[in-house]
Amino acid sequence: MIQVSKRILILCEDKKSSLLYLDSFKKDEKTKRDLAAVDIEIYQPRDFSPVGLVTEAKERRKKAKRDRNPYDEVWIVLDKDGHANLDRAVDMAYTSKIKVALSVICFEYWVLLHFEKTTIGFKKCDDVISYIKKNHLADYEKSTNCFLELKDKIGTAIKNGDWLDNQVENDLARGTKPYDLSAYTNMHKLVRKLFEPKKFLF
Repeated sequence: MIQVSKRILILCEDKKSSLLYLDSFKKDEKTKRDLAAVDIEIYQPRDFSPVGLVTEAKERRKKAKRDRNPYDEVWIVLDKDGHANLDRAVDMAYTSKIKVALSVICFEYWVLLHFEKTTIGFKKCDDVISYIKKNHLADYEKSTNCFLELKDKIGTAIKNGDWLDNQVENDLARGTKPYDLSAYTNMHKLVRKLFEPKKFLF
């Protein structure tokens, strides 16, 4: 029996694209083997508003600690996508030491980084999806799991995420909040841990 040595909780506001993508790391043959010693819980809570996600994450973390089975990391996965109280939720998360994987305008911006480096600012999620369909994945839909099509490009997406960090570094240093940028994602910081856990989790 494999000894679990890390526990991660990931709460998603979206039960389609981001949840399906992240959950696939637990099911894919290669990544499943690499994550054998990691207990990953991924789900969408009943209240999946930004503030609801943070509140649920705090409660789950408190309960796990009480049960003497604490999480090593707690993440919430958020899109900007027109949400009210996003700024409050992000501040609550950082104050509570909960990690935030945020995408502007939505998770599909992270999908796009599997194919290209870009700082295109999309006004709405449908615009990103249309761009992906036109230029990269003709049959992409938010409700279908695209992990298999993206799996071989995850390393590229992570590198492109690092590249994007460099592009927005000055704006963030000047005090611009990530959710106020026209294009942003830090999904690579979470995905890197699931993709190469021996290097980034242990």
